[in-house]
Amino acid sequence: MKKLTVESIRELFPRLDMRRYGKNQIICYQGDKPQYVFFVLKGHIKYYDIDDDGDENILHIVGPQNIFPMLYAFGVSSEIGAFYAAIDAVEVITIPLHDFHRVIETDIKFSNALTRWFLTEIEQLVFRINSFEKTDSRSKIMHALKYLSVNYGQPTGTWQRIDFATTQQFLADFTGLTRETVSTIMNELEKANTVRFGKGHHLEVSNSKLDKIK
Repeated sequence: MKKLTVESIRELFPRLDMRRYGKNQIICYQGDKPQYVFFVLKGHIKYYDIDDDGDENILHIVGPQNIFPMLYAFGVSSEIGAFYAAIDAVEVITIPLHDFHRVIETDIKFSNALTRWFLTEIEQLVFRINSFEKTDSRSKIMHALKYLSVNYGQPTGTWQRIDFATTQQFLADFTGLTRETVSTIMNELEKANTVRFGKGHHLEVSNSKLDKIK
């Protein structure tokens, strides 16, 4: 098994169930101790906490063919550390936690697939951490756009189309900037033909401009 797939999950875990969640529906609450591990079939999920002012801070995004919550599933944490909520329409497979533990202890191919998945996740998080170190707001937005486009986007001609609707509020929550700052910068980027909004508020980013973001 080279990667996590729907077929491999179904083969390894015959005792599973499927659940659907609507846009913005909370899947797991901070402090939850679920008896399941979730494998994403469709849609995107935000992992976020809420600051003292009541604002969301998006920590990570979970897309198709990903598993969560991994720190809890491996016993690194005793409960879920933040919220999981659907960004768009989501379908997940639920795997009983004890079945998950049994398989990772007995199936080396599955364990290796999880290791490769972990390494990919770490690479993405390193880029995210680097983007937070940018001092100016424009650079933070550009790095956020590259992260979203590369990891959750599809090519459309000379543009990269992000898979889910990307609002200015989402970008504010994702970068830690105010919505007003995001609005100003996005208007500038749109005038510079760096970004454009496609059908259904799906943001598209110029591939040539993305290549220049380091």
